Amino acid sequence: MSAAIADLAKALTKAVGKNDSEDEITNYLDSGYPPLNKIISDDYDKGIPYGRMGEVYGPSAVGKTVIATSLMIAAQRAGGVACFIDWERAFSTPFAREVGLDDNPGRFVYKRSKTWEEGNSVAMMVGEAIRKNDLIAPEAPIVCVMDSIAAAVPQSVIDTVDKKGMAGLSMNDTTALARVASSTLKIINQFGAEFNMIMVYLNQIRVKPGVIYGDPTTTPGGQSMEFYATWRLALGAKKIMVKEGDDKEFAGRLITATTKKNKLARPFQEMELRLEYAPDGRAFFNVTLGMIEYLEGLNILKKGSKAGEVVWTDGVSYARKALAAKIDTEAKQAELNALLPR
Repeated sequence: MSAAIADLAKALTKAVGKNDSEDEITNYLDSGYPPLNKIISDDYDKGIPYGRMGEVYGPSAVGKTVIATSLMIAAQRAGGVACFIDWERAFSTPFAREVGLDDNPGRFVYKRSKTWEEGNSVAMMVGEAIRKNDLIAPEAPIVCVMDSIAAAVPQSVIDTVDKKGMAGLSMNDTTALARVASSTLKIINQFGAEFNMIMVYLNQIRVKPGVIYGDPTTTPGGQSMEFYATWRLALGAKKIMVKEGDDKEFAGRLITATTKKNKLARPFQEMELRLEYAPDGRAFFNVTLGMIEYLEGLNILKKGSKAGEVVWTDGVSYARKALAAKIDTEAKQAELNALLPR
């Protein structure tokens, strides 16, 4: 370093202090599904970054809440806390409990916040209370799910309705959510990083009229999430139909997840999840069967002698569903995951 540069560095350090360290990600939450970890963090063993904001969006019934619930369960199993802000008034705690969510106070915070501002404030209060009082280990995750941006009501709209009724709503109120999201998400982004929280915003989609070329879909809440989110996951779905006698019956949905934005890995990567339904109507991801199909797609599990069969590590051909049941029964998920390329 030349004397001139050294003098300049000394003067700048005196004026503004030393350079800050970069905001590095030190922890990741394993989502429980390696292909999802891979498209978000570029690593099968990592997953969702702490201290960052993400968005999961798509049409109805594509598994947004199921994914969010899976992340909350993963956080609790890692010694952390889950929080759910229910603007949409659609969360079912009994269903979530059945798939593994611990809804006891202290492990789970559930709030039906009235406004956008209130919901985000509650989320930050949860993070602040936990981190500043060392209520959990520093490496334990805090996952806060916000459901959903489209259903959140700005305080200004509530004020208009209180004063003038529904008839008093105007175009100004229609665009209020985009404005308030723009002003608050930048703050949430900073506080979420400070408290090392995982903020997951769910959102719906809308179709822009008159679009002939390109993607006509957009998301409510303006464009601020597109800037502040570290990762954005777009979901789509197609029906899974199975043959029952001479008829075909609905058996679930094949969910396609695409990283429309990603600051951690190459964007526009895709993977698939099998969303199935229990007899009571509860939706769940068949992770084991999905992993078998994923490994078959990578040509790691070879096709068997008959259609629909794959060869397992014991050299025997199994039908995919039969193999999934075998792996689940024998608790060999780790053996399945070990086949992934590293």
